Amino acid sequence: MMKAISQFVTGKKTKWLTILFWFIFVFLASQGPTLIDVTENNATSFLPKGADSTKALEVSRSAFPADGIPLMIIFSNQNGLTKNDFESGEQIYNWLNSNDAPDGISGLVSIYNIPNARSELISSDGTTMNLIVNIVGEPSSDAFTDLVKSVRDFSHQYRTNQLEINIGGPGGLIVDLVAVFASIDVFLLVASAILVLVLLIIIYRSPVIPFVPLFAVSFVYFIAGAVGALLAQQFGFNVNGQASGIMTIILFGSGTDYCLFISSRYKEELIKHQDKHQAMNIAVNAVGPAVLSSGSTILVASAILLLASLGSSAALGPVLAVALMIMMLAAVTFVPAVLLVLGRVAFWPAIPKYENSPKNQRRIYGIIASWVLERPKKVLVVSSIILALFSSGILLYSPNYDSLASLPAETESVQGFKQLRNGFPAGEISPTYAYFVVNNGLNQNNFNALDKITNDLLSHPNVADISSLIQPFGQNGPRTNFELFSSISTKSINTNNIAIQQNALKFVSSDFNVYRLDIIFTENPFAATSLDSVIDLRSITNLSIDQLGLTNTFVYFGGDTAEATDTRTAINRDNIIILPLVLLSIGVILAILLQSLIAPIYLCLTILVTYAATLGISLLSFEYLFGHTGISPGTMFYLFVFLNALGVDYNIYVMSRIREEARKKELNTAIKDAISVTGGVITSAGLILAGTFSVFMTLPLIDLFQLGFAVAIGVIMDTFITRTVIVPAIVSLLGDKNWWPSKKFV
Repeated sequence: MMKAISQFVTGKKTKWLTILFWFIFVFLASQGPTLIDVTENNATSFLPKGADSTKALEVSRSAFPADGIPLMIIFSNQNGLTKNDFESGEQIYNWLNSNDAPDGISGLVSIYNIPNARSELISSDGTTMNLIVNIVGEPSSDAFTDLVKSVRDFSHQYRTNQLEINIGGPGGLIVDLVAVFASIDVFLLVASAILVLVLLIIIYRSPVIPFVPLFAVSFVYFIAGAVGALLAQQFGFNVNGQASGIMTIILFGSGTDYCLFISSRYKEELIKHQDKHQAMNIAVNAVGPAVLSSGSTILVASAILLLASLGSSAALGPVLAVALMIMMLAAVTFVPAVLLVLGRVAFWPAIPKYENSPKNQRRIYGIIASWVLERPKKVLVVSSIILALFSSGILLYSPNYDSLASLPAETESVQGFKQLRNGFPAGEISPTYAYFVVNNGLNQNNFNALDKITNDLLSHPNVADISSLIQPFGQNGPRTNFELFSSISTKSINTNNIAIQQNALKFVSSDFNVYRLDIIFTENPFAATSLDSVIDLRSITNLSIDQLGLTNTFVYFGGDTAEATDTRTAINRDNIIILPLVLLSIGVILAILLQSLIAPIYLCLTILVTYAATLGISLLSFEYLFGHTGISPGTMFYLFVFLNALGVDYNIYVMSRIREEARKKELNTAIKDAISVTGGVITSAGLILAGTFSVFMTLPLIDLFQLGFAVAIGVIMDTFITRTVIVPAIVSLLGDKNWWPSKKFV
């Protein structure tokens, strides 16, 4: 098949047809949708599929559609809130409650309209006050963002040297996150393109050829976006800002590497062959299988991600698979055709000249290979010890599930949460919601059941308080009884309990079949103890329901802590299922390409060792160099997938060349010659891939910063240690056993 592709692409006339086909593809893509048209950054696109917290979110949206998303205006004065501070808060409340306020505000919770909630809204030390604004609308919409901006602009004018006012809460956090993702694609595209262009100019020392991979990757990015968007519309899979951003980096990194493999081999063959078409035909036939195999590893890994239970991981699968499939085709068709049109001029001013008897050049990587082959055992032992020492940093692993930790400290929503943490119980910043779902409306049994479940949950040591229909202001506030409970259901007004009735109504759905409990944890809601507490509360609730003998009754736990708990469970499951499948798929592809069962085993082991060393160095750097508090388990998951799927490119490239050279030479000579001619290419490719991932480090999201840093470190380690030193040493030590069960080269 590769021979047929090569003959068509490198034909004197058909190369023009190849280029024409790709321009037609670009034109057709311009008529279709883009990824931006189908991108959604809502919570459901990130949550684990079918998890309890996902169901809770669905129940919340259907049972409490008018509740909206809470936006918190936090007032704090280290010396204690003064009369003027409270007057400023009242001015803001009056504006929010007036006709001048922006549309979309569904309700207000403050000391100004609910005096009974004073103990819940003002900290015990009197330094902090919370004013809650419930907002309706789609969080990713412009209207939602504009509303939050209006509230921020109006509230900020009341700031003083003593009074700090920040607008945060879930509503503020969503707007801050959306703002980051809204600009991420364009920035990554421009930054990656500039970086790749600069690196290619330095590598090739030519102003011409760097534009070939740049145009190829840009074409693929454009086409992949349209195809991905069409598939998303047709099959309904999720696309989020994170997926499209990572696709950009993967394309520019691995896509440029594929182009580099083709162009480098083409330049090598131009010295041996006078006819450029013959030179390219040989280059494509030699490197094409390696490029397709390299792309296939990422393609298969991306397809495996579809099996992930975590929504954000599954969303990456189809987007990356489409992009990589198109990039592979472009690398073995469009790139060779364009290089043929340019001919030797593509490498100007260092134009490769035809030599009838090419001289063997003594290259730096040939010298390194000779040094390794003279002492393979010592090199293998020493390099393994070094990687093992790097891996020791894994002992610092501390998972972080706090979504706030991903944003810069100066972000307003983060500042607001810090104010709340200083003034209120740690769990106050992000309550956990329990949705008690029945099918028979309001009756004495449901009242008693709700009361028992509330008391059972309060018995947990990490539960500081619970607000519900029974105790709308928490356990220290006034309680309802069944008579008042009944008056609420009939919407009859009891003038002595208007405040209680008004606040209690927010805890029950309009059909009285869903009751919400707001649970405040004593510990930080994102601490491991709180995540474990969610599991405990689910067990307590299920036991209570069994003891009460209730049927057709369900309780779903939602909120940030419950979502983090389910995310942790999903990641643990994906680590056990997805990651081994990725490694196995890489091994199978290596076995097919190298026609060996031995080589894939040690190559996969080198991948695992490199991953462990990368993770160790990264954790040490995050802890002591950057001052980060832990690492997201999702970052570790993506690091494994990308480092393995991308790092195997260099395995494939160097091993396929060693096998090619070993057909006609003694093995050690073949290793030395293969490393000599591929070492520079792999180094250049590694620097480009590491450089593109390092672009993530310029973004204001710590999770992406950590991913970019870790992958860049891993690629550099893989390039300069694993592929250059460890793999040649192992191949030399194993000798012909490398190719078992193959008896001879085919």
